[in-house]
Amino acid sequence: MLKFFRKIRQSLLSEGKTGKYLKYAVGEIVLVVIGIFLAIQLNELNEKRKDHEKELSFLSKLKDDIHLDITNLSQTDSLFASYESSSNRALKLFYSAKTVGDIIAVDTLFRTGWTNLKINRKTYDEMRNTSGIYILKNKKLINDITDYYALIEATQQQIAGLNLSSQTFFSSQDLIPHMLLVKDYNKPWFDINTIDTTWIGDFNAPTTLGLYRYYGNAQFGVNYLRREWGQSIIKSGRKVIHDIEQELKNKNYNQ
Repeated sequence: MLKFFRKIRQSLLSEGKTGKYLKYAVGEIVLVVIGIFLAIQLNELNEKRKDHEKELSFLSKLKDDIHLDITNLSQTDSLFASYESSSNRALKLFYSAKTVGDIIAVDTLFRTGWTNLKINRKTYDEMRNTSGIYILKNKKLINDITDYYALIEATQQQIAGLNLSSQTFFSSQDLIPHMLLVKDYNKPWFDINTIDTTWIGDFNAPTTLGLYRYYGNAQFGVNYLRREWGQSIIKSGRKVIHDIEQELKNKNYNQ
């Protein structure tokens, strides 16, 4: 194509048609400029198409991740609800416990869990690490997404702190008589006379006070507060999903 244009220019010059040559040269420049402009436009359209596809991919995957979070958190909430219910019965019995059998029943009923929240952050981390979050044009949606994961991070830190304090209470030296009792109770070699049980029912005794602190921390903190925090994350996650679905609808994405 370039050789073809060059031949035309050379022919016009050799024939002394300077005016026509200048007009042709200007026309050729205009064509080149138009070609460059079209190339830029096509490139911009291609980049917009790529961003459009990335935005759809991120939003769809993020929606799936949060759906999975909500499912897992709902299951965890059900588990800790059963812990809380069983532990409430244990605490009522503990406050009136008088015998070894009462303490064993309390230990059997009392339930808690020290695991932290497990959240699927794969898509969110990918968006942050690749600056993909800035592909999203809806600033409010970006804020909602970042707030959701900030809430999760704060909750994970709070749960870790509660778990640590609860385990610290549980490992107190004051609880050794209780641990020895529940560890060997109903074993063939168990002899009640070899273990101190005078603390049972005495709320001035270090062991009973230690159990009171541990049970209270585990029930209110690990069981009750964990459920409240988890439900807050579920509520926030549902809002983000709603906002994502609205964004997909507004942009006429095929969901």
